[in-house]
Amino acid sequence: MDLFANWLAAPVVVPLLFAATSLLVATRVNLRQIRVQRTLALIASVLNLGVALLLLRTTAIEGQRIVLYAGAWQAPFGITMVADALSAIMLTLTALLMLAIVVYAMGTLDQREGMNFYPLLLFLLMGVNGAFLAGDLFNLYVFFEVLLMSSFVLLSLGGRPNQVNGGLRYVVLNLIASTVFLTTAGVMYGTLGTLNLAHLAERMALAPESLRIVLAGMLLIAYGSKAGLFPLFFWLPASYHTPHPAVTAIFGGLLTKVGIYALFRIYPLLFPELLATWQPFILLIAGLTMLTGVFGAMAVRTIRRVLSFHVISQVGYMVMGLGLAASGNELALGFGMAAGIFYIVHHMIVKTALLMAGGAAELTMGTGQLEPGHLGGLAKRWPWLAVIFFVAAFSLAGIPPSSGFVSKLGLLQAALDAGQWPIAAVSLLVSLLTLMSMVRLWQRGFAGPLEATRVPQRSPHRWLTLAPITMLVLLSLGIGIFSAPVFGWARVAAEQVLDRDGYIQAVAPTDVIAPVGTEH
Repeated sequence: MDLFANWLAAPVVVPLLFAATSLLVATRVNLRQIRVQRTLALIASVLNLGVALLLLRTTAIEGQRIVLYAGAWQAPFGITMVADALSAIMLTLTALLMLAIVVYAMGTLDQREGMNFYPLLLFLLMGVNGAFLAGDLFNLYVFFEVLLMSSFVLLSLGGRPNQVNGGLRYVVLNLIASTVFLTTAGVMYGTLGTLNLAHLAERMALAPESLRIVLAGMLLIAYGSKAGLFPLFFWLPASYHTPHPAVTAIFGGLLTKVGIYALFRIYPLLFPELLATWQPFILLIAGLTMLTGVFGAMAVRTIRRVLSFHVISQVGYMVMGLGLAASGNELALGFGMAAGIFYIVHHMIVKTALLMAGGAAELTMGTGQLEPGHLGGLAKRWPWLAVIFFVAAFSLAGIPPSSGFVSKLGLLQAALDAGQWPIAAVSLLVSLLTLMSMVRLWQRGFAGPLEATRVPQRSPHRWLTLAPITMLVLLSLGIGIFSAPVFGWARVAAEQVLDRDGYIQAVAPTDVIAPVGTEH
């Protein structure tokens, strides 16, 4: 296992090396050098997926935790990387989405847009993977900043005024959240003498209750803003619809889930008592996030803005799972967390597919407007795109036998088992409103007569565009129909996340944890 632990460095090292190589070998904007960049990105994505599947087998299927101490420095003194079932699930989903986006970008990016897109995507992959594996708060912050820097450049790639405007909103709020995060880490180190998560879990009980409340509140602000929770979500619909559809797709499917992952990781580990005390507040935030997102989606008039607001709405379901994990009901305790993790799996796959399909529709028709005379008749112009968009849209709404139905049913069952009727009612209402929103989007964008639209300068390559969307939609259907194995992995992940003692013993055994104050 010690030798195998070295594989934990691969999800960070592989995209870093390939991204750096891409920048070195491509110095001019021409088709040949862009082909080199996308070939390297494709190879890196395949290697990354292979490593992620290997980690998934070891953690989610075999139930083990893997720990890597960089430079052989034991926790809490060195950099620690940790993989459990939750980390491996997130790494595998990220690897799948990155591979799909690389292929999709080959079919939709033109020569100017494609230059340096692929190395930026690999830097983003490095930051996301590092955040999922970080075993201490400081390196979690560092990897957050890596993905923030690369995502800001991707968001502004092209330099159009609406992109710059949306990018500025995105980066300003995320920098504020990062400042709150770094301040919290500094306070933790100043008072508890460590930033290692296992070490913090041991020492947090020694901190005054008032300090624990302040720290937990600051981290909720920092992670909640990155996840797009109410009321810190306003940057998301203002920015996600402005870049190229390939960028929108990976942002909508992946980036907010890094914030959700941090909430799932940090709160059960460091603040289990506060998580239980704050359950009504967390469920209130979840409900308001759901409602705000779905009402926003019903109010806007472009296809990618509708789907961007639905990102916010669906994040509420994930936080609902976190809130239900704080229930005193033993049945709901692990099941609520598992249902939340299963929902993350469903959402990342389906939302990425929807945003890719919606982006392809926009590129094909030359507009994303849902008003009459703009976007319409796509079912006649591109039937297969219409079919896979239809399937993904109804999965998002929770229609059986999709993965959306299974995940929402699991959350509903956990809520009813815990006696949380209000959040159960909100989740059902939001599902109904989501269905109405998707029907409206389908009617105006795909059904009806073929509208006269502005002809785009470059139509997407149909095979390269459809292949990754189809793969994700079929995977979503497979997860819905054969949900037992995936839900079993989610149960293992939930048990490991809630097992504080097991995490502490795996990462920083008691014989290497120093008493408070002995480091100084």
